[in-house]
Amino acid sequence: MTSIKYFLIFLFFSFILEKTSLAQSLELNEEEQLWLDNHPVIKISYDKNFPPYEWKTNEGNYQGISVDYIQLIEKQLKFKFKKIEHKNWSQVLKEFKAGNIDMLSAIAKNDSRQKYMLFTTPYIRVQGVIVSSKEYKNLKELTGEKVGVVNDNYWDELVSHYDNDIKIIRVDNAKSGIELVSIGAIDAMVTDLGSVTYHIQEDSISNLKFVPVPLFQNQKLELSIGIRKDWSILQAIIQKAINNISKTEKEQIDKRWLKVQEISFWQDSGFQNKVFILALIIITIIAMILFWNRSLKLQVQRRSDELEKAHKQLIHAEKMESIGRLSAGVAHEVKNPLAILQMSVDYLKGEDNDETIITILDDMDDAIARADKVIKGLLDFSREKDLQVSQGHINEVIIKSIRLIEHELKQHNVAIKTSLDDDLPDLAMDFNRLTQVFINLFMNSVQAMYENKLKNCASEIEISSSMGIITQADLLRMGLQSSKEKRLFTQQPIIIIKIIDTGHGLDSNSEKNIFEPFFTTKPMGEGTGLGLSVSKTIINLHHGIITMHNRSDQTGVEVTIYFALKEEQGK
Repeated sequence: MTSIKYFLIFLFFSFILEKTSLAQSLELNEEEQLWLDNHPVIKISYDKNFPPYEWKTNEGNYQGISVDYIQLIEKQLKFKFKKIEHKNWSQVLKEFKAGNIDMLSAIAKNDSRQKYMLFTTPYIRVQGVIVSSKEYKNLKELTGEKVGVVNDNYWDELVSHYDNDIKIIRVDNAKSGIELVSIGAIDAMVTDLGSVTYHIQEDSISNLKFVPVPLFQNQKLELSIGIRKDWSILQAIIQKAINNISKTEKEQIDKRWLKVQEISFWQDSGFQNKVFILALIIITIIAMILFWNRSLKLQVQRRSDELEKAHKQLIHAEKMESIGRLSAGVAHEVKNPLAILQMSVDYLKGEDNDETIITILDDMDDAIARADKVIKGLLDFSREKDLQVSQGHINEVIIKSIRLIEHELKQHNVAIKTSLDDDLPDLAMDFNRLTQVFINLFMNSVQAMYENKLKNCASEIEISSSMGIITQADLLRMGLQSSKEKRLFTQQPIIIIKIIDTGHGLDSNSEKNIFEPFFTTKPMGEGTGLGLSVSKTIINLHHGIITMHNRSDQTGVEVTIYFALKEEQGK
């Protein structure tokens, strides 16, 4: 009993499936059947050379998609259409217009044909393509090229809109056009994908590519059955028959004839454009990342260099601080014994002494004086005393300093040449401290020119003062490319003091280390190496810069001092 039950259910579903997959019996109304009975001869024509849709074989038989559909329609209507043959498709259309043909099995609908023909709904839909050995993306890219198209075909009307831009080559059939493209006789052909794949497979052509006709144009070939304009009732009958063809029957026809090679998604121009944009975005992002990484590396390198420089400056500062503390300690420790020695020498000088003792005491007195001078220098170096600042003219400091060493100048036969600008603005300065600086610089020049006196060469010190503006070149020359010391900036008004001598100059090591504490170019015992270090400290306290280098025109040294002015002072 259960087996019978399952068998009946199986028969039921089999019947349902069969009904959905096969065509139902076609039912015409009385008017339609009467009209069909009154027209026993309906003339139909096929295209003799339009595979895989319809064509005539060498044996004289018609076959193809449309032929199979017409046979299904004839079977449903229990009616046979009369085949009318003509030489080619153009002749077929001409005879249809003349009324010698009643129905066309497969034709594309367009505006001109609608004037003399009725159409069923399209029963064949196939992608339109541009066939070429290159990859033309659209018809505009074919400007100036030879483009093939089947004469009076659906695509003929489309391509005709570009008649002024391209050279249209009309052929009798798709096979001829594809062969011409393959051998390079024409540049491209516009046709449908079904025709292309059929002929490429039949003729084993391998050098052609095809892309879809762009979306903004009619990209699909849609074939309908064409019927003479005055037979609208036949149109309704044929449409009923087409609608009554089952899905299974349609799939069988397509499977038999349409060996269509679907255009890969990567061949689609829209997809290619998206890929190009995406690739461009990715490349841009990668370039930005690389640029950012390079920028970060440069910033890291710059910061590393700055940290290294700051580290060196810190070490130098700690070194200077240590030297300062050491100097102060040494000075205080030595100063008291020296004072006792000085008192002892003064006491002994008050006694009656012979000439030898007096000479010894004088030498001791000189030695104590020199030691005291070194101690005072050490104390000045170790202590940054507050400046006693007041407004004054820098030229007055220079003139006073010259007068104080006038005796030394005459004794060493050194000439002074001055060029001082009387219009310089007043400067906030410690008069005594700057006097100390200039005396030290002048005396260094005098001592550097001592050999000139022995060689009977002229000794001269040139001193000048002037106004100026700091340039980037000045900062580079002073080693202040980025103005890190916050004393001088580009375009800042300044007072410039130059001291030029005709001495023996500096060697490369001396020029580099001249302002280092305890560094001296004088013979041992003749200099402490503190004078220029102290002078630089005093200039720094005045928010200035001091440089010293060899002259470029002749032997000698050029000292330049830059004093920064506020902008209103420079106006």
